[in-house]
Amino acid sequence: MKYYENILSDNFDIDLLDEFHTIQEWSDFNRNNSHMLEFYGDKQYIKKVREYLYSKTFISWVEQEMNIEGLVVDSQGIGEGVSLMKKGDLIDPHIDFNWNNRIKMHRAVNLCIYFGDCKGGEFHIWDDKKENIIFEKAPVHNSAILFKHSETLSHGVKPVTLGRRYTIRQFYYKSEAVEVSPHQSLYWFNPTKMPTNT
Repeated sequence: MKYYENILSDNFDIDLLDEFHTIQEWSDFNRNNSHMLEFYGDKQYIKKVREYLYSKTFISWVEQEMNIEGLVVDSQGIGEGVSLMKKGDLIDPHIDFNWNNRIKMHRAVNLCIYFGDCKGGEFHIWDDKKENIIFEKAPVHNSAILFKHSETLSHGVKPVTLGRRYTIRQFYYKSEAVEVSPHQSLYWFNPTKMPTNT
């Protein structure tokens, strides 16, 4: 798990926060004692931040930070989006979905970027025995948490007690598939196999 402050520059965080305040089309998320509002649509700065988080430069940075190669994104953003949590909202500890059936890939890395001003709403991770919190951070404006998907470590959000807690969720995926006979393009008039790209 890694924590970053001032993750976005050039007042991008302010533009996004202003845009979040204009959203009217929130959907209720109610599941297992958890509640938040979600938005999956496109707006000017939301679209811009997605393009940034999907970029080669940013994906390479995530790979380096998490020591994982071959990460990709789902262009449809299944399960991603913007969430809003207000007083009384919380997310019970849980383990995220591990498989994106649309792109047939395993979830590998999660990124959460926080916006706004609130009290409470701390993101926390529990050990594999679900006895102790091993990581906890408050959702400071323009901070981010990057963490690997785990089938044993659950995470959640403590109750928000004051203000508004906005989050952008971004997921990165990895394939475990292996091609047993990789090659470059094969041409009709020269069927000799060339070595694969390196």
